[in-house]
Amino acid sequence: MSVTTVHPLYQQIYDDLKQSIKDGEYKVNQKIPSETELSQQYSVSRITVRRAIEDLCSDGYLTKMQGRGTFVGSRHIQRRLEQSLASRSFTDMCTASGAVPGARVVDKQIVPAKKDEAEFFSLSKNSLMVFIRRIRTADELPIADERVVIPYDWASELLTYPLKNSSIFEAIEILTGRKPVSSKTWTINAVKATTEQARLLEVATASPLILSQSFFVDKEEKPICLSRDYFVGGRYELSL
Repeated sequence: MSVTTVHPLYQQIYDDLKQSIKDGEYKVNQKIPSETELSQQYSVSRITVRRAIEDLCSDGYLTKMQGRGTFVGSRHIQRRLEQSLASRSFTDMCTASGAVPGARVVDKQIVPAKKDEAEFFSLSKNSLMVFIRRIRTADELPIADERVVIPYDWASELLTYPLKNSSIFEAIEILTGRKPVSSKTWTINAVKATTEQARLLEVATASPLILSQSFFVDKEEKPICLSRDYFVGGRYELSL
């Protein structure tokens, strides 16, 4: 492939290698050509190639192994959301992508309901909510800052329930007898990582994040929980 001047050279190499990985030309755990070989292949400097490789590593497509080279990773999660807005847990997404799901709890609190939460759950403005915040990982790579709220009267046991490396949907079903099955309302926004999120998600401050806000209902279309998830832009894809 020859590169053009329409886009930055490193971005063109990034896009080309990313597409080769998606097309299966480079398979999971396969070693890719060295920086020297790639610089010759694309007729660019090694510095340009290195920038593309570093970005691909940051986004989970490649993994560097000291003394061995650079290999195709298995850490990029692709989520497919149908128009029905049927819910799909992070654990299910990882399983479908061949990655090992993980979760570490960052915070558990009892908090007052926000206006949109009180309206969704048909609660008074002084009602209390259980707030759970976790960092979700795939093959130990941070993918999302997950924040779930549910009325305290419904699932106060979540505050003491073991939520490390487990599905919160399953925990909610066990504790309430009801399971999130679809989103009544789902919105997506582009935001930037705060300094705290950057540290927890292992990205640079102000890196692009995808804020996915889902108002989940059960099979009878009754409110069950609300989730605000901040996904690392380069490690997560949405297909509608």
